[in-house]
Amino acid sequence: MDIKSIIELANLAWNKALNSGNIKALAVLYTENATLSPGNGATLAGRKEIEALFNGFVANGVHNHTLEIVECGGSDKVIYQVSKWHANGAESSSFGGITMSVLEQSSDGQWHTNSHVWNMKA
Repeated sequence: MDIKSIIELANLAWNKALNSGNIKALAVLYTENATLSPGNGATLAGRKEIEALFNGFVANGVHNHTLEIVECGGSDKVIYQVSKWHANGAESSSFGGITMSVLEQSSDGQWHTNSHVWNMKA
């Protein structure tokens, strides 16, 4: 499977988990020691902190999240994507920006996000 297809499948699983509110399923798409920066200068580390962040998003009405790959690449066990993201929030609000993530292949062949950062355009 080529890199873009791997990332499209990963994005499909990510969007499905967030949009359905299944934050536990979303958290396991990250490595145990993943880092995430939600564009506010903070850095979260590990699945528990990542899960707490996305629980807050879902509780505040974030839904209909999508990703559009702009660029992707990598090698055998480490790949990356730069994508445009979009989501809807409560009360018909809409927002988006650019996201970048690095995925690693585990020994069982599964791909998990190890690093994830995004910004939000005003």
